[in-house]
Amino acid sequence: MHITSFAADGFRNLHGVRLEPDPQSNLIIGDNAQGKTNLLDAIWLMTGCRSFHGAKERHYLGFDADFFQCDMQFDDGQRIQRIAYSVERGQPRRRRIAINGVDTQKTGGLFEAFHCVAFSPSDVELVSGGPEKRRSFMDLCACQLRPVGMQYVSRAAQILAQRNAGIAGAARGRLKKRDAAMWDDQLALTGTYISCLRAAFVRSLAPLCRELYSTMTGGSEVLDIAYRSSVFGTEPLPEKPTPELVARYREMLAQQLDEDLRLGYTGRGIQRDDLILQIDGNAVSIFGSQGQRKSTALVLKLAQAKLYNEKNGRSPVVLLDDVMGELDERRQRLIYDMVAQMQVFITLCHPSSLRIERRGKTFRMQAGVLTEVEGDAS
Repeated sequence: MHITSFAADGFRNLHGVRLEPDPQSNLIIGDNAQGKTNLLDAIWLMTGCRSFHGAKERHYLGFDADFFQCDMQFDDGQRIQRIAYSVERGQPRRRRIAINGVDTQKTGGLFEAFHCVAFSPSDVELVSGGPEKRRSFMDLCACQLRPVGMQYVSRAAQILAQRNAGIAGAARGRLKKRDAAMWDDQLALTGTYISCLRAAFVRSLAPLCRELYSTMTGGSEVLDIAYRSSVFGTEPLPEKPTPELVARYREMLAQQLDEDLRLGYTGRGIQRDDLILQIDGNAVSIFGSQGQRKSTALVLKLAQAKLYNEKNGRSPVVLLDDVMGELDERRQRLIYDMVAQMQVFITLCHPSSLRIERRGKTFRMQAGVLTEVEGDAS
């Protein structure tokens, strides 16, 4: 999969960006706050996912822009596809998304059509941050491999919100206790599906992470990852839910109800799961150094890209936002070798920070305007 052309205007500080990238390597250079990250965020927008920096759609509009629009053509390995995405300022904001000329208001079609893997310095939060970040990582990656899973993730979030509202109402005496459990059958089914989805993904990811981390550290340390369910623990789960597992989830909800009523929300379930990360048997989030945390986060993303490539027989587009400059030559080489057959976009302040040889195109970003650099960019 690779982008053949990309255009953006009014997206944060981007003005009239027109990009015909190299099918493999693209280096984007420029000082801080010039728009390099904004360009990668605009590309990421085409996946239908929230900004990898956590920004919301209303923040995509430039301060002086009445609208933004992004237009992209990409080769998915079988055909050329086109995505157009625009938002106009106003109350309510008017959003228009078109895939191959067909309008849609939902982003699910984007998620199924175009896939990226994004790296940024904030990815260390995957390791040192709360479990909700690791759950989001598992769900995003697993659903890239099995897109139907996104329907279950969205549905489970809706059911959980309804159940929590019912529990809050029951605690205030507005609903009978039995009414708070009316969503349990649906939650047990979707929750078990997501548990199996996460378990299958982590089972495939774990050996890749171990191998990559060993390469990165010269074999001196061992990285282990595992999925821990708040319902099923760390026991092996099948790829698809069974009636017995669904019944166990449903029974847990029923047994937990008194405690949930006391808490005022659902205390156990997929919303309490976690991805366990250990180096030599010790939790990376607690005992890992800053370097070990960064390396672990990097390995998770590299393994994600490799797994996607292996499972789908095609590569995702890779976005490296201000990552390479912080790494030594060995780690830069590891990343570049991993993505050698993928289309990659690399942002750097100074091209000299890239310590490895590369071929491809170089672009300069200045005040939201992108120009291609001919010859030596240094």
